[in-house]
Amino acid sequence: MHTHYSSLGCQASRVHQIRCASTTSASYPFPTHAHPSPHQIFHLPRSATQQQIKSRYYELVRIHHPDSPFGRDVSPAVRHSRFQSITAAYDILRGKSAGSHGPVDVYRAELERRRRARAAYTAARGPAKAQAQEWSASADDRWKDRIILFVGILALGAGLGPMLVWPSYTASYQAHLSAARNLAQARSDAREYGEERRREIRRRVQEYNELKAAREQSPEDEPRT
Repeated sequence: MHTHYSSLGCQASRVHQIRCASTTSASYPFPTHAHPSPHQIFHLPRSATQQQIKSRYYELVRIHHPDSPFGRDVSPAVRHSRFQSITAAYDILRGKSAGSHGPVDVYRAELERRRRARAAYTAARGPAKAQAQEWSASADDRWKDRIILFVGILALGAGLGPMLVWPSYTASYQAHLSAARNLAQARSDAREYGEERRREIRRRVQEYNELKAAREQSPEDEPRT
């Protein structure tokens, strides 16, 4: 029973919200004709005060905001377009946007709003940063600058590379030549020493053989005498 009454209460609440939404949206409907003026969008006369404009703007935002439940009968794209038109009309009526009180051009008003935001951002960053931002290259020019920088680095490396590498290469090559000469000289000295030792050994062997032969002949000659 309690659940039944709760569901009935929720349904009644939803019906009340729908009725309130239809009544509120019917109070200040968005103009159906093309290019309405700011005063037509706000349903105010041209003699309206700034306080009236501000109060009516809050009411229109509550009704025509894209997330508001009062405009569920139209598509999201239409709700978004209406909300942009209301914002642009409010800027014009408050004197924050350049333009007359004639028909509202949503795209032009949006461009004006972005231009003002850009100018405020540039002023907040300071003159030096603003000047640096004006001098910044576009996306098409940045890759050209990178290519030029890369080619310049390659050219610099090609010019300075031999100057940096050649001295070390010359020193290592000279050390290699010196080591080769020393090795050749050592081999030559070893060959000469080896030849000299072999000659000395052959001479001693020959003397030993001669001495041995002389000793063998001496006993044979003694009996004959």
